[in-house]
Amino acid sequence: MIDWIRFRNTYLQMPWLFPLVIGDRHFDAVLEGRPRTFSENIQRAFEKAFWFWPRVIDATLWAHGAAGKLQTPHNFLEIDSDAKLLLDWVERVCPDRSASIFDIGCNCGRHMINLWRRGYRNITGVDAMKSALKLFADREPDIFAASEVHHDLFQRFLLKQPDRSFDLTYSHGATIELVHPSFDVVAHMCRVTKTHICLLLVPNNVFRREWIKQFAAHGFTSVHCEEPIAPDSDLSLIILRRAVSQ
Repeated sequence: MIDWIRFRNTYLQMPWLFPLVIGDRHFDAVLEGRPRTFSENIQRAFEKAFWFWPRVIDATLWAHGAAGKLQTPHNFLEIDSDAKLLLDWVERVCPDRSASIFDIGCNCGRHMINLWRRGYRNITGVDAMKSALKLFADREPDIFAASEVHHDLFQRFLLKQPDRSFDLTYSHGATIELVHPSFDVVAHMCRVTKTHICLLLVPNNVFRREWIKQFAAHGFTSVHCEEPIAPDSDLSLIILRRAVSQ
């Protein structure tokens, strides 16, 4: 039996619609938390009526996460065994400490801090949660200052990046999976990455996709896959590399 949600989010995307509908005002509204205008309420009606209609409002709860809320950065302070597995693979496929590394969903910087301590010095992170980035700056001011850290939604940040800006891109947890499929996050991750993409995913959320097939369509093949990473885990590890001919 076909998994309709996975099928439509992989094969029935309409990425050409996103730039026609979503603009800076929509990104800014999420980041600033201001009330929606009349036109944005009309936009919301389309979002509810059509699954494919572009939207970024899903990120609102994360953008305004803080201590005491469900989405709190204090849940992401430590390098647990899952995070260590991901970072060990980053180091394994990209041993060059001068390589440019991109963290999608850096939150309070636990991965970036760990990579810095492993000797990497060219690290970029982006996250929509302002309180998480402040916590990063407060905890490790020197690493924060020496890194490229951006407060933005993934969609807008990716759109601004030139092709092959980073040697390696990685993401951990329900991060890229929460990006609405109207935005082709896979295509843009592939576009901005030179060589490797390392992902630790929660594959069974509402926007689930055929991840490996999507990446293969953009020139990245799986070199290692663990689905799941352990019998009692809901996480999957996927390590991808750009095809030599790409």
